[in-house]
Amino acid sequence: MKKQVAAIVVLALALSGGGWMLAADGKDAVTLASARKASILTAEQVNVSFQGVGGKIVTLAAKEEQTVKKGDVLMTLDPTDVDLQLRKAQADVELTTLKIKQAEDGIAVAESKLGNAVKQAQLGLSQAQTQQAQVAEGARAEDIERQKLAVEAADEAYTHAMKMYNQLRNIQDTYEGNAYSYKDYRDAVENARSQVATLENAKNQQQAALTRMLNGATDKERQQAMLQTDKAHAVLEQQQLTEGDINNQRIGIDALQKQLEQQSILLESLNVQKDRLTLRAPADGKVVKVVPKLGENVGSGAPVVLLETGKLYYDLYVDERQVGKFKPESAVPTRFAALPDQVEGKVQFITAAPQFAALRMSREKGTADLNTFQIRIYVDRTDKLLPGMTAEVQVDEISS
Repeated sequence: MKKQVAAIVVLALALSGGGWMLAADGKDAVTLASARKASILTAEQVNVSFQGVGGKIVTLAAKEEQTVKKGDVLMTLDPTDVDLQLRKAQADVELTTLKIKQAEDGIAVAESKLGNAVKQAQLGLSQAQTQQAQVAEGARAEDIERQKLAVEAADEAYTHAMKMYNQLRNIQDTYEGNAYSYKDYRDAVENARSQVATLENAKNQQQAALTRMLNGATDKERQQAMLQTDKAHAVLEQQQLTEGDINNQRIGIDALQKQLEQQSILLESLNVQKDRLTLRAPADGKVVKVVPKLGENVGSGAPVVLLETGKLYYDLYVDERQVGKFKPESAVPTRFAALPDQVEGKVQFITAAPQFAALRMSREKGTADLNTFQIRIYVDRTDKLLPGMTAEVQVDEISS
């Protein structure tokens, strides 16, 4: 009994002495745990789902353990409904585009006609105003003199024609014995009579024009000239009002342009929706799991494929005294048992760790709680690095 007690005492003294020696050398369990960190290497996995669309699976190309490249088709949904909507949207865009073209052509033709009509109306107004001014002012002296000369010329032409006609009548007896000659004579007399009548009418017209110049315009003529001016002015105003109708047509084109813009946005949205009916691999990797079967219906956002990407990472948990050594994108030297040389990892993010990871460390004068931080570190994948390997980091070797 005494020997057993002695053995226990010796063992206790040895353990306590060894522990004291480790503590004295800075190699106690707490110190070792805080200086050396280890974690399990994990392959990044991505849940792939349809974005904003759902429906019946019509093609299923993805298979478990299949290696895929970024952009490879994994599965597709039935596009029938979207195709019908696309056809209608495309037809609406084409119809609205045609309406805009027709409206623009109509405005171009209307503007051309309006320009010509306005010019003609302005010319008519100018002529009416000039005529009205002439009626109001009366004939000028030089116009009266010119008209008198015209009257004299018309009178001389009439007198000469009358003289020739009388001479023909005086020689009628000369042609009565010869029937052939008498026919020519009658034709000459008839022509002379017709010429006399024509020249007499011209002389009377020239004389009437001279009389109007000398007497001036009557009240009726002045009133008619004023009415012609008012009528020409009204025609010009009417043509100018047509420009307002053209402006209204331009507003209609603006409305059609807005409608076309909305229809184009809808068409683009439907094209995006149709493209989303084809599920593609978001990155290079390996298909771990395919959830649905061919012909099943899937909903928007529901995971359908679990993809293991080519990225490897491990999570490191450090306390608040050590977290200052790590920064996002900073390098972290990492050792693996399967590799002779250390591997350089890169910090992806740093965040507060869940409560279960908080360390409660022993101290001589009591206990203290230290908050723990989670650090995610990515490493480049090689043929010798596999998920499940242990990654080890010597925190003391990392400079602050």
